[in-house]
Amino acid sequence: MKKADYYVYVYIDPRDFKPFYYGMGKGSRKDAHLFDRTSSQKTARIEEVRKEGLEPLIRVLARGLTEEQAFVVEATLIWQFKDVITNRVSGRFIDKFRPQRTLHKEIVGFDYDHRLWYFNVGDGEHRQWEDNISYGYVGAGQKDVFQEAIEGLKPGDAIAAYLSGKGYVGVGKVVGAAKPAREFRLGDGTLLIDKPGVAPNIRDNLNDLDNCEWMAPIRWEATVPRSQAHFQKKAGLFTSRSVRASLIHPETIRFVEQKFGIRDLFAFTDAPL
Repeated sequence: MKKADYYVYVYIDPRDFKPFYYGMGKGSRKDAHLFDRTSSQKTARIEEVRKEGLEPLIRVLARGLTEEQAFVVEATLIWQFKDVITNRVSGRFIDKFRPQRTLHKEIVGFDYDHRLWYFNVGDGEHRQWEDNISYGYVGAGQKDVFQEAIEGLKPGDAIAAYLSGKGYVGVGKVVGAAKPAREFRLGDGTLLIDKPGVAPNIRDNLNDLDNCEWMAPIRWEATVPRSQAHFQKKAGLFTSRSVRASLIHPETIRFVEQKFGIRDLFAFTDAPL
C-alpha cells in the first residue's frame, strides 16, 4: 500500500495575502524555499517580503496524500493560478489539463470527443451530392433543427455520408466548423454560393440563420457517384431520417469499411486533420 505522507502547500505574500508559490512534498519540504539562494521569481518575492520585515506565510492546503495524489493537487493549483504565481514548472500530469486561456472555446478531448456519424446528405433544390464531392463539404438547413444537426459536427469527426433512396456514398473527415451559406468559403477564398452550377436554391434565406443553408467542410477519404451508392437490402444496414446520428451499428460499420476501403472507421477519427 502506498504511503500517504505527502502534502501540498502554498506560500502567501503577507503584504496582500495573495499566493505566489505552490508546492508538494513531505517532512520539512515546505520550509526549504526559505533557504533557497538560487535566482528565481520565487526567491526574489521572498526577499521582497523580508525587506519589509516580514516572512512569507506557509500553509498546508492538503495532507495525507500519496505522492501521485499530491502531484495532481499541485498541478491543479498551478494550472488555475499560473498567471499570478512564480512557479517555473507546471507540475507533473499537466499534460492532462486543458491549455491555458482556452475556456472561451471547445477543446477536443475535454469538451467533446471525436465521433463517427451517419450523415444524410440530402438532395434537391438546396443541396446536391455532386457539389459535396466537388467542393468538399456537406450541407443542411432550411430549418433550425437541421442547422443544429450540422453544427453538431466537430473538427476531427468522421462521417459516413448517406444519400436518401440510394445508399452510402462517401466517407470523410470534418475539418472545420459549420458555417452559414453566406460565410462558407472554399480553399481559394471564394464563396460556395458564388460558384456556377451549384444547387439552384442554395442562396435561399441567406439572412436568416435559422432557415438558411449551412455547410461543414469535409476532407473526403472516398466517394462514389450516386449511381454507384452502396447499399444492400434486407441486410439490416443502419439508415435514419435524421440528418445526423451516431453510427454505432457494427454490421453497417463493417459494410462501409469494406465498400470504401477503410480499415477502421473509429481510428479514422483520430487521424491528423
